[in-house]
Amino acid sequence: MNQTLNRLSYEEALERAKKLVPSIRSRSREGELLRHQPLENIQEFIESGLVRTMVPKRWGGHELNWKTLADTAIEVAKGDASAGWCYSLLLLHSWMLAFFPDKAQEDVWKENPDACLATSINPSPDSQIKRVDGGYRLTGKWGFSSGINHCDWVMISAEAPTESGKKALYFLVPKSDLNVIDIWRVIGMRGTGSNLLELTEVFVPDYRTMELEPWNLTGQSPGMDLNTAPLYRIQISAVMPVTLLSVILGATKGAYTIWRDSVIGKNKTRGGEQVANLTHQQIRLAKVSAKIEAADALLHKSLELVESGRVLDYAERVRLRCNYAYCAEMCAEIMETIYTSSGAAASAESHPLQQFWRDIHAGAQHTAFNFDWVGEIFGKLELGIPVKVVY
Repeated sequence: MNQTLNRLSYEEALERAKKLVPSIRSRSREGELLRHQPLENIQEFIESGLVRTMVPKRWGGHELNWKTLADTAIEVAKGDASAGWCYSLLLLHSWMLAFFPDKAQEDVWKENPDACLATSINPSPDSQIKRVDGGYRLTGKWGFSSGINHCDWVMISAEAPTESGKKALYFLVPKSDLNVIDIWRVIGMRGTGSNLLELTEVFVPDYRTMELEPWNLTGQSPGMDLNTAPLYRIQISAVMPVTLLSVILGATKGAYTIWRDSVIGKNKTRGGEQVANLTHQQIRLAKVSAKIEAADALLHKSLELVESGRVLDYAERVRLRCNYAYCAEMCAEIMETIYTSSGAAASAESHPLQQFWRDIHAGAQHTAFNFDWVGEIFGKLELGIPVKVVY
């Protein structure tokens, strides 16, 4: 097994994330032009040791908790939202791999505990999963694979045929077995490189698959036999959106700092008065700050439940999903206030607030934050109306 000589604590991880912010911010425009992360950013994530945050100790990882993932992602995203998005997903996907069978973990981590993993859970309607001797063959296209440009492996999700019907599986596939189609031309989160994957008769052995439902409902997985920490008992639907919400919140905090210090703190009105002396701007600043505090508090309160060490029932997981969606909604509203009160100068391509505005709105549109969907489920549960358990 791989060993890490200097295993990080939460405090050390947070300090390392903070130190990354200036260089991450300096490459923000480059990431937009590339439409994926500059390799220097990924190298810094690896060299800092942070990419191993959620990797099991037995593979040389730090085996830290979800609070560490959330808080370090918040810091990175203060510099650039797309960088934060890719950073947080690298940590999430390493955590996910720990639930796979041990041989699958060995394929990835035995030679490289810093291996970078992507995912795609969006198969095209004509994608095909065939059961064959010893595994499955996959053909089709899978979309929105954030960070695939800098990743070595990808976890693909799809329904697979069984003797009794179908079941949802994750398939672990080396990047060398698939084709990446460059389609990521968007107005927000440009630097995430969330491109399209094409697979043609790709064989995936059984040991590189994992069933979603037992993990999602009860935290049961093949990996738990050897990865015994409570971290590897957490259900994915209870926590996955934290990865992306932390980035949205971090970017909102980054935008707030620029707005407070530069737009309000230094600008003058046409009449020559300091904007900071305007009562309405002071009140607006206070309200925005309070909303950020509220979103941060709700996120961390939710993480206390996630890391309680017990299996969460459906109502609790739906409550968490509502919390995450509401936090994302709050961040989008906060960013709207910041951007629309920053004057025409904030629309310049060189101004960081317009990029934060685009990125935060794009991030908040992720399906994980569809409050109408999850809010309906919560409302029915709260009112005693029967609902079908869905992921």
